[in-house]
Amino acid sequence: MRHPKLSALAARAAALPGRGLAYLRGFPRPVLLLTLATMIESTGRFMAVPYLTLRMRDAGVGLGALGAVLGAAPLASVIFGAWGGTLADRIGRKPVQIAGVATSGLALIGFAFAGADPLVLGVLNFLNGMTRTFYRPATQAALADHCPPERRSEAYALNRIALNAAYAWGPLVGLAIFPVAPRLGFVAGGLLNLAAGIYIALVVPESAPALRARAAAPRSPRARRGEAAAEWGAILRDGVFWAWTAGMALVWGAYDLIQSFLPLHLRESGQPLSTYGAVLFANAAVCVLGQLPLSRLLRTAPIAPSAGFSKLAYAAGFLGFAFLPFPVSAVLAMLVLSTGEIWGSAVQTRFVPEHARPALLGRYQGLSVASELGRAVVAPVAGLLMARYGSRAVFIAAAAVSIAGGLVLFLAGSAHDRAAPGKRP
Repeated sequence: MRHPKLSALAARAAALPGRGLAYLRGFPRPVLLLTLATMIESTGRFMAVPYLTLRMRDAGVGLGALGAVLGAAPLASVIFGAWGGTLADRIGRKPVQIAGVATSGLALIGFAFAGADPLVLGVLNFLNGMTRTFYRPATQAALADHCPPERRSEAYALNRIALNAAYAWGPLVGLAIFPVAPRLGFVAGGLLNLAAGIYIALVVPESAPALRARAAAPRSPRARRGEAAAEWGAILRDGVFWAWTAGMALVWGAYDLIQSFLPLHLRESGQPLSTYGAVLFANAAVCVLGQLPLSRLLRTAPIAPSAGFSKLAYAAGFLGFAFLPFPVSAVLAMLVLSTGEIWGSAVQTRFVPEHARPALLGRYQGLSVASELGRAVVAPVAGLLMARYGSRAVFIAAAAVSIAGGLVLFLAGSAHDRAAPGKRP
Protein backbone atom coordinates (compact mmCIF):
# COMPACT_ATOMS: atom_id res chain seq x y z
CA MET A 1 0.00 0.00 0.00
CA ARG A 2 1.38 3.40 -0.94
CA HIS A 3 1.99 5.81 1.93
CA PRO A 4 -0.54 8.72 1.98
CA LYS A 5 2.25 11.34 1.96
CA LEU A 6 3.86 9.69 -1.06
CA SER A 7 0.52 9.62 -2.83
CA ALA A 8 -0.03 13.30 -2.15
CA LEU A 9 3.47 14.12 -3.38
CA ALA A 10 2.93 12.10 -6.56
CA ALA A 11 -0.39 13.88 -7.15
CA ARG A 12 1.29 17.27 -6.80
CA ALA A 13 4.06 16.23 -9.19
CA ALA A 14 1.51 15.04 -11.74
CA ALA A 15 -0.30 18.37 -11.53
CA LEU A 16 2.84 20.46 -12.15
CA PRO A 17 2.79 20.33 -15.99
CA GLY A 18 -0.83 21.45 -16.04
CA ARG A 19 -0.11 24.29 -13.63
CA GLY A 20 2.87 25.33 -15.70
CA LEU A 21 0.80 25.46 -18.89
CA ALA A 22 -1.94 27.39 -17.12
CA TYR A 23 0.66 29.87 -15.86
CA LEU A 24 2.05 30.40 -19.36
CA ARG A 25 -1.45 30.83 -20.81
CA GLY A 26 -1.89 33.72 -18.38
CA PHE A 27 0.53 35.81 -20.46
CA PRO A 28 -0.52 37.54 -23.68
CA ARG A 29 0.31 35.30 -26.65
CA PRO A 30 2.85 37.75 -28.15
CA VAL A 31 4.95 37.47 -24.97
CA LEU A 32 5.34 33.73 -25.55
CA LEU A 33 6.07 34.27 -29.27
CA LEU A 34 8.80 36.79 -28.43
CA THR A 35 10.28 34.43 -25.84
CA LEU A 36 10.55 31.68 -28.45
CA ALA A 37 12.24 34.13 -30.86
CA THR A 38 14.83 34.90 -28.20
CA MET A 39 15.47 31.19 -27.69
CA ILE A 40 16.07 30.62 -31.42
CA GLU A 41 18.34 33.67 -31.80
CA SER A 42 20.31 32.94 -28.64
CA THR A 43 20.83 29.27 -29.51
CA GLY A 44 22.47 30.26 -32.77
CA ARG A 45 24.67 32.85 -31.11
CA PHE A 46 25.79 30.70 -28.19
CA MET A 47 26.67 27.82 -30.51
CA ALA A 48 29.38 30.01 -32.00
CA VAL A 49 30.40 33.05 -29.93
CA PRO A 50 31.94 31.25 -26.89
CA TYR A 51 34.36 29.48 -29.23
CA LEU A 52 35.33 32.56 -31.23
CA THR A 53 38.27 33.36 -28.95
CA LEU A 54 39.62 29.81 -29.23
CA ARG A 55 39.27 29.87 -33.03
CA MET A 56 41.12 33.19 -33.23
CA ARG A 57 43.93 32.00 -30.96
CA ASP A 58 44.30 28.78 -32.94
CA ALA A 59 44.48 30.87 -36.12
CA GLY A 60 47.38 32.87 -34.63
CA VAL A 61 45.64 36.10 -33.57
CA GLY A 62 47.61 37.81 -30.76
CA LEU A 63 46.05 38.59 -27.38
CA GLY A 64 46.05 42.35 -27.94
CA ALA A 65 44.37 42.02 -31.34
CA LEU A 66 41.98 39.43 -29.90
CA GLY A 67 40.81 41.87 -27.23
CA ALA A 68 40.29 44.57 -29.86
CA VAL A 69 38.22 42.21 -32.01
CA LEU A 70 36.06 41.23 -29.03
CA GLY A 71 35.56 44.89 -28.17
CA ALA A 72 34.14 45.63 -31.64
CA ALA A 73 30.70 44.11 -30.95
CA PRO A 74 29.91 46.15 -27.83
CA LEU A 75 31.35 49.23 -29.56
CA ALA A 76 28.75 48.78 -32.30
CA SER A 77 26.08 48.52 -29.63
CA VAL A 78 27.16 51.80 -28.05
CA ILE A 79 27.37 53.66 -31.37
CA PHE A 80 24.04 52.46 -32.77
CA GLY A 81 22.04 51.81 -29.58
CA ALA A 82 20.18 55.13 -29.58
CA TRP A 83 19.45 54.77 -33.28
CA GLY A 84 18.04 51.27 -32.83
CA GLY A 85 15.81 52.40 -29.97
CA THR A 86 14.59 55.43 -31.91
CA LEU A 87 13.75 53.28 -34.91
CA ALA A 88 11.87 50.85 -32.66
CA ASP A 89 9.67 53.76 -31.52
CA ARG A 90 9.26 55.31 -34.97
CA ILE A 91 8.96 52.47 -37.47
CA GLY A 92 7.99 49.65 -35.14
CA ARG A 93 9.51 46.87 -33.09
CA LYS A 94 9.41 44.15 -35.78
CA PRO A 95 11.54 45.76 -38.53
CA VAL A 96 14.26 46.59 -35.99
CA GLN A 97 14.24 43.06 -34.53
CA ILE A 98 14.50 41.51 -38.00
CA ALA A 99 17.36 43.81 -39.03
CA GLY A 100 19.26 42.89 -35.86
CA VAL A 101 19.08 39.11 -36.15
CA ALA A 102 19.64 39.14 -39.93
CA THR A 103 22.82 41.20 -39.63
CA SER A 104 24.10 39.05 -36.81
CA GLY A 105 23.34 35.87 -38.74
CA LEU A 106 25.31 37.03 -41.76
CA ALA A 107 28.22 38.04 -39.50
CA LEU A 108 28.32 34.61 -37.83
CA ILE A 109 28.46 32.93 -41.25
CA GLY A 110 31.24 35.34 -42.17
CA PHE A 111 33.35 34.15 -39.20
CA ALA A 112 33.45 30.70 -40.77
CA PHE A 113 35.44 32.01 -43.74
CA ALA A 114 37.26 35.04 -42.32
CA GLY A 115 40.67 33.50 -41.58
CA ALA A 116 43.01 35.28 -39.15
CA ASP A 117 42.92 38.89 -40.37
CA PRO A 118 42.08 40.97 -37.23
CA LEU A 119 40.58 43.77 -39.34
CA VAL A 120 38.12 41.43 -41.09
CA LEU A 121 37.29 39.72 -37.79
CA GLY A 122 36.78 43.09 -36.13
CA VAL A 123 34.37 44.25 -38.85
CA LEU A 124 32.38 41.02 -38.57
CA ASN A 125 32.18 41.27 -34.78
CA PHE A 126 31.13 44.90 -35.15
CA LEU A 127 28.24 43.71 -37.32
CA ASN A 128 27.53 40.93 -34.83
CA GLY A 129 26.98 43.65 -32.23
CA MET A 130 23.88 44.67 -34.17
CA THR A 131 22.01 41.86 -32.40
CA ARG A 132 22.32 43.64 -29.09
CA THR A 133 21.85 47.07 -30.65
CA PHE A 134 18.67 46.34 -32.55
CA TYR A 135 17.11 43.06 -31.48
CA ARG A 136 17.41 43.29 -27.69
CA PRO A 137 16.06 46.84 -27.07
CA ALA A 138 13.20 46.31 -29.52
CA THR A 139 12.31 42.99 -27.89
CA GLN A 140 12.40 44.43 -24.37
CA ALA A 141 10.17 47.30 -25.50
CA ALA A 142 7.77 44.89 -27.23
CA LEU A 143 7.47 42.77 -24.08
CA ALA A 144 6.57 45.90 -22.12
CA ASP A 145 4.04 46.89 -24.82
CA HIS A 146 2.24 43.55 -24.68
CA CYS A 147 2.39 42.80 -20.94
CA PRO A 148 0.51 44.60 -18.13
CA PRO A 149 2.86 46.43 -15.71
CA GLU A 150 2.24 44.02 -12.83
CA ARG A 151 3.51 41.08 -14.91
CA ARG A 152 6.42 42.69 -16.74
CA SER A 153 8.99 41.38 -14.29
CA GLU A 154 7.76 37.84 -14.93
CA ALA A 155 7.66 38.38 -18.71
CA TYR A 156 11.26 39.55 -18.66
CA ALA A 157 12.13 36.55 -16.51
CA LEU A 158 10.59 34.19 -19.09
CA ASN A 159 12.58 35.87 -21.84
CA ARG A 160 15.74 35.56 -19.75
CA ILE A 161 14.99 31.89 -19.06
CA ALA A 162 14.78 31.33 -22.83
CA LEU A 163 18.12 33.08 -23.26
CA ASN A 164 19.76 31.04 -20.50
CA ALA A 165 18.31 27.77 -21.76
CA ALA A 166 20.03 28.56 -25.05
CA TYR A 167 23.15 29.42 -23.03
CA ALA A 168 23.02 25.85 -21.69
CA TRP A 169 22.54 23.82 -24.83
CA GLY A 170 24.04 26.18 -27.43
CA PRO A 171 27.64 25.86 -26.17
CA LEU A 172 27.17 22.11 -25.71
CA VAL A 173 26.16 21.78 -29.37
CA GLY A 174 29.12 24.00 -30.24
CA LEU A 175 31.37 21.81 -28.09
CA ALA A 176 30.37 18.81 -30.20
CA ILE A 177 30.93 20.68 -33.49
CA PHE A 178 33.90 22.96 -32.79
CA PRO A 179 36.74 20.40 -32.42
CA VAL A 180 35.63 18.57 -35.58
CA ALA A 181 34.34 21.30 -37.92
CA PRO A 182 34.71 24.86 -36.55
CA ARG A 183 33.29 26.44 -39.70
CA LEU A 184 30.11 24.39 -39.47
CA GLY A 185 29.36 25.74 -35.99
CA PHE A 186 29.47 29.35 -37.20
CA VAL A 187 27.38 28.60 -40.30
CA ALA A 188 24.73 26.74 -38.29
CA GLY A 189 24.58 29.55 -35.72
CA GLY A 190 24.16 32.14 -38.45
CA LEU A 191 21.37 30.19 -40.13
CA LEU A 192 19.48 29.98 -36.84
CA ASN A 193 19.68 33.77 -36.50
CA LEU A 194 18.31 34.18 -40.02
CA ALA A 195 15.52 31.71 -39.17
CA ALA A 196 14.65 33.85 -36.13
CA GLY A 197 14.19 36.86 -38.42
CA ILE A 198 11.79 34.94 -40.69
CA TYR A 199 9.85 33.71 -37.65
CA ILE A 200 9.45 37.25 -36.27
CA ALA A 201 8.29 38.53 -39.66
CA LEU A 202 5.62 35.83 -39.95
CA VAL A 203 4.15 35.42 -36.46
CA VAL A 204 5.02 38.27 -34.05
CA PRO A 205 2.57 41.22 -34.06
CA GLU A 206 3.67 44.87 -34.09
CA SER A 207 3.10 46.79 -30.85
CA ALA A 208 4.84 50.20 -30.89
CA PRO A 209 2.52 52.75 -29.16
CA ALA A 210 3.85 55.66 -31.21
CA LEU A 211 2.68 54.06 -34.47
CA ARG A 212 -0.86 53.77 -33.13
CA ALA A 213 -0.80 57.33 -31.79
CA ARG A 214 0.40 58.79 -35.12
CA ALA A 215 -2.25 56.85 -37.01
CA ALA A 216 -4.96 58.21 -34.69
CA ALA A 217 -3.73 61.84 -34.65
CA PRO A 218 -1.43 62.82 -37.54
CA ARG A 219 0.85 65.82 -36.90
CA SER A 220 2.85 68.13 -39.09
CA PRO A 221 6.59 67.44 -39.62
CA ARG A 222 7.43 70.64 -37.73
CA ALA A 223 5.38 69.57 -34.71
CA ARG A 224 7.01 66.14 -34.73
CA ARG A 225 10.50 67.70 -34.84
CA GLY A 226 9.72 70.00 -31.91
CA GLU A 227 8.31 67.14 -29.88
CA ALA A 228 11.31 64.92 -30.67
CA ALA A 229 13.75 67.66 -29.58
CA ALA A 230 11.94 68.08 -26.27
CA GLU A 231 11.89 64.34 -25.68
CA TRP A 232 15.59 63.93 -26.39
CA GLY A 233 16.38 66.86 -24.10
CA ALA A 234 14.49 65.22 -21.25
CA ILE A 235 16.32 61.92 -21.78
CA LEU A 236 19.76 63.53 -21.92
CA ARG A 237 19.06 65.37 -18.62
CA ASP A 238 17.99 62.16 -16.86
CA GLY A 239 20.96 61.74 -14.51
CA VAL A 240 19.54 58.72 -12.69
CA PHE A 241 19.20 56.80 -15.94
CA TRP A 242 22.74 57.61 -17.04
CA ALA A 243 24.19 56.68 -13.65
CA TRP A 244 22.33 53.36 -13.84
CA THR A 245 23.69 52.80 -17.35
CA ALA A 246 27.25 53.48 -16.12
CA GLY A 247 26.82 50.89 -13.34
CA MET A 248 25.53 48.33 -15.82
CA ALA A 249 28.51 49.07 -18.10
CA LEU A 250 30.89 48.02 -15.33
CA VAL A 251 28.89 44.90 -14.51
CA TRP A 252 28.48 43.75 -18.12
CA GLY A 253 32.11 44.48 -18.88
CA ALA A 254 33.15 42.08 -16.13
CA TYR A 255 30.47 39.48 -16.93
CA ASP A 256 31.45 39.30 -20.60
CA LEU A 257 34.82 37.85 -19.59
CA ILE A 258 33.02 34.55 -18.97
CA GLN A 259 32.39 34.20 -22.70
CA SER A 260 35.65 35.69 -23.92
CA PHE A 261 38.53 35.02 -21.52
CA LEU A 262 37.34 32.23 -19.22
CA PRO A 263 37.92 29.48 -21.84
CA LEU A 264 41.45 30.82 -22.37
CA HIS A 265 42.05 30.95 -18.59
CA LEU A 266 40.87 27.38 -18.10
CA ARG A 267 42.99 26.14 -20.98
CA GLU A 268 46.02 28.03 -19.61
CA SER A 269 45.37 26.28 -16.28
CA GLY A 270 45.47 22.87 -17.96
CA GLN A 271 41.72 22.18 -17.92
CA PRO A 272 39.92 20.41 -20.79
CA LEU A 273 37.36 22.24 -22.91
CA SER A 274 34.63 20.16 -21.25
CA THR A 275 35.25 22.09 -18.01
CA TYR A 276 34.15 25.27 -19.76
CA GLY A 277 31.04 23.52 -21.08
CA ALA A 278 30.20 22.37 -17.53
CA VAL A 279 30.64 25.92 -16.21
CA LEU A 280 28.25 27.34 -18.81
CA PHE A 281 25.75 24.56 -18.15
CA ALA A 282 25.84 25.33 -14.40
CA ASN A 283 25.15 28.99 -15.13
CA ALA A 284 22.24 28.17 -17.41
CA ALA A 285 20.76 25.66 -14.93
CA VAL A 286 20.69 28.23 -12.12
CA CYS A 287 19.20 30.89 -14.38
CA VAL A 288 16.55 28.60 -15.89
CA LEU A 289 15.45 27.14 -12.55
CA GLY A 290 15.84 30.20 -10.34
CA GLN A 291 15.10 33.29 -12.42
CA LEU A 292 11.32 33.12 -12.52
CA PRO A 293 10.79 32.38 -8.78
CA LEU A 294 13.11 35.25 -7.81
CA SER A 295 11.50 37.61 -10.33
CA ARG A 296 8.06 36.82 -8.92
CA LEU A 297 9.34 37.30 -5.37
CA LEU A 298 10.96 40.67 -6.15
CA ARG A 299 8.48 42.03 -8.70
CA THR A 300 7.44 44.91 -6.37
CA ALA A 301 10.62 45.10 -4.26
CA PRO A 302 12.86 48.18 -4.21
CA ILE A 303 15.48 47.99 -6.93
CA ALA A 304 18.59 49.29 -5.15
CA PRO A 305 19.35 46.54 -2.58
CA SER A 306 19.15 43.59 -4.97
CA ALA A 307 20.91 45.41 -7.82
CA GLY A 308 23.79 46.43 -5.56
CA PHE A 309 24.40 43.58 -3.12
CA SER A 310 24.04 40.86 -5.76
CA LYS A 311 27.38 41.96 -7.20
CA LEU A 312 29.17 40.60 -4.14
CA ALA A 313 28.30 37.15 -5.48
CA TYR A 314 29.78 38.16 -8.84
CA ALA A 315 33.02 39.11 -7.12
CA ALA A 316 33.14 35.84 -5.18
CA GLY A 317 32.61 33.85 -8.37
CA PHE A 318 35.32 35.69 -10.29
CA LEU A 319 37.81 35.20 -7.43
CA GLY A 320 36.93 31.51 -7.52
CA PHE A 321 37.82 31.38 -11.21
CA ALA A 322 41.07 33.22 -10.50
CA PHE A 323 42.40 31.07 -7.68
CA LEU A 324 40.61 27.72 -8.13
CA PRO A 325 40.49 26.99 -11.89
CA PHE A 326 39.71 23.29 -11.49
CA PRO A 327 36.63 21.47 -12.78
CA VAL A 328 34.62 21.17 -9.54
CA SER A 329 35.71 24.48 -8.03
CA ALA A 330 35.10 26.35 -11.31
CA VAL A 331 31.55 24.99 -11.43
CA LEU A 332 31.00 25.95 -7.77
CA ALA A 333 32.32 29.46 -8.49
CA MET A 334 29.85 29.76 -11.37
CA LEU A 335 26.99 28.60 -9.16
CA VAL A 336 27.78 31.43 -6.71
CA LEU A 337 28.11 33.99 -9.51
CA SER A 338 24.91 32.76 -11.16
CA THR A 339 22.98 33.19 -7.91
CA GLY A 340 24.05 36.82 -7.92
CA GLU A 341 23.06 37.07 -11.57
CA ILE A 342 19.46 35.97 -11.12
CA TRP A 343 19.14 38.01 -7.91
CA GLY A 344 20.23 41.20 -9.66
CA SER A 345 18.41 40.49 -12.92
CA ALA A 346 15.10 40.10 -11.08
CA VAL A 347 15.06 43.86 -10.47
CA GLN A 348 17.43 45.21 -13.12
CA THR A 349 15.05 44.33 -15.98
CA ARG A 350 12.37 46.44 -14.29
CA PHE A 351 14.39 49.65 -14.11
CA VAL A 352 14.00 51.05 -17.64
CA PRO A 353 10.30 50.12 -18.15
CA GLU A 354 9.42 51.64 -14.78
CA HIS A 355 11.62 54.69 -15.28
CA ALA A 356 10.73 55.63 -18.88
CA ARG A 357 7.55 57.11 -20.33
CA PRO A 358 5.82 54.53 -22.58
CA ALA A 359 6.23 56.66 -25.72
CA LEU A 360 9.99 56.88 -25.07
CA LEU A 361 10.54 53.29 -24.02
CA GLY A 362 12.24 52.20 -27.25
CA ARG A 363 14.67 55.11 -27.03
CA TYR A 364 15.45 54.42 -23.38
CA GLN A 365 15.97 50.73 -24.13
CA GLY A 366 18.21 51.63 -27.06
CA LEU A 367 20.23 54.13 -25.05
CA SER A 368 20.62 51.63 -22.22
CA VAL A 369 22.72 49.63 -24.67
CA ALA A 370 25.40 52.23 -23.94
CA SER A 371 26.20 49.85 -21.07
CA GLU A 372 27.87 47.75 -23.78
CA LEU A 373 30.69 50.29 -23.60
CA GLY A 374 31.84 48.31 -20.58
CA ARG A 375 32.39 45.27 -22.80
CA ALA A 376 34.15 47.39 -25.42
CA VAL A 377 36.62 48.75 -22.85
CA VAL A 378 37.09 45.70 -20.60
CA ALA A 379 37.84 43.17 -23.37
CA PRO A 380 40.92 44.99 -24.77
CA VAL A 381 42.16 45.78 -21.24
CA ALA A 382 41.72 42.11 -20.31
CA GLY A 383 43.78 41.08 -23.32
CA LEU A 384 46.61 43.37 -22.23
CA LEU A 385 46.35 42.20 -18.60
CA MET A 386 46.51 38.57 -19.64
CA ALA A 387 49.49 39.17 -21.92
CA ARG A 388 51.42 40.97 -19.16
CA TYR A 389 50.32 39.31 -15.91
CA GLY A 390 48.55 36.10 -16.88
CA SER A 391 44.90 35.12 -16.90
CA ARG A 392 44.47 35.14 -13.10
CA ALA A 393 44.87 38.92 -13.08
CA VAL A 394 41.94 39.24 -15.49
CA PHE A 395 39.49 37.68 -13.03
CA ILE A 396 40.84 39.48 -9.97
CA ALA A 397 40.19 42.72 -11.88
CA ALA A 398 36.72 41.44 -12.84
CA ALA A 399 35.86 41.01 -9.15
CA ALA A 400 36.88 44.60 -8.41
CA VAL A 401 34.94 45.97 -11.40
CA SER A 402 31.83 44.03 -10.32
CA ILE A 403 31.88 45.57 -6.84
CA ALA A 404 32.32 49.06 -8.30
CA GLY A 405 29.39 48.49 -10.66
CA GLY A 406 27.22 47.23 -7.81
CA LEU A 407 27.91 50.39 -5.81
CA VAL A 408 26.88 52.64 -8.71
CA LEU A 409 23.71 50.57 -9.31
CA PHE A 410 22.83 50.81 -5.63
CA LEU A 411 23.12 54.61 -5.68
CA ALA A 412 21.16 55.03 -8.93
CA GLY A 413 18.55 52.47 -7.85
CA SER A 414 18.11 54.26 -4.52
CA ALA A 415 17.42 57.55 -6.33
CA HIS A 416 14.85 55.79 -8.52
CA ASP A 417 13.20 54.08 -5.54
CA ARG A 418 12.92 57.36 -3.63
CA ALA A 419 11.73 59.50 -6.55
CA ALA A 420 9.02 57.27 -7.99
CA PRO A 421 7.76 54.69 -5.52
CA GLY A 422 4.32 54.91 -7.08
CA LYS A 423 5.64 53.81 -10.48
CA ARG A 424 6.55 50.35 -9.20
CA PRO A 425 3.75 47.90 -10.01
